[in-house]
Amino acid sequence: MADGGASSMIMLITALFISATASSVLISAWSDSLRVVQTNGRSEMVADQIDAEIVGDLAMVAYDTTTDTMTIYVSNTGEYTLSTTDFEAYVDGTVVSTTSTSVLPSGTDWDPGTLLELELTDTAWTYTDGTDVMINFIGVSEMIQGRTHGFTLNAEVRLNVV
Repeated sequence: MADGGASSMIMLITALFISATASSVLISAWSDSLRVVQTNGRSEMVADQIDAEIVGDLAMVAYDTTTDTMTIYVSNTGEYTLSTTDFEAYVDGTVVSTTSTSVLPSGTDWDPGTLLELELTDTAWTYTDGTDVMINFIGVSEMIQGRTHGFTLNAEVRLNVV
């Protein structure tokens, strides 16, 4: 009898040890999964607060035929700083060959509430006064919590030769 009790006790302790180890592994895995879900949730919340908008009179976008340059203004309407260097601009589906930027009223950071003046230049353009063109803008935010977030803008504008 005594021998059966000792082996049962050893089996019980072994089973408890194995189940405790398995529990700690499962709890650790659950904790890691929860951390990933929380990080992605915060990232999605930040992404919803990234926004910009093409502003000004879209029927009177300045276009200089001598330099083949059009000027548009984009307002940062979100809650985070946007990048003034990591973006792409397209006119009628073609990437713009040269782009210069300035943050207005003055500054270097495209903070919320400020304007980005884009001067888009491409010598292949042969637009005339009153031409309607489609402008597409793909931009990103500055680094926020270790990530950047993208946004897109699309607008049909009418060129006004200046």
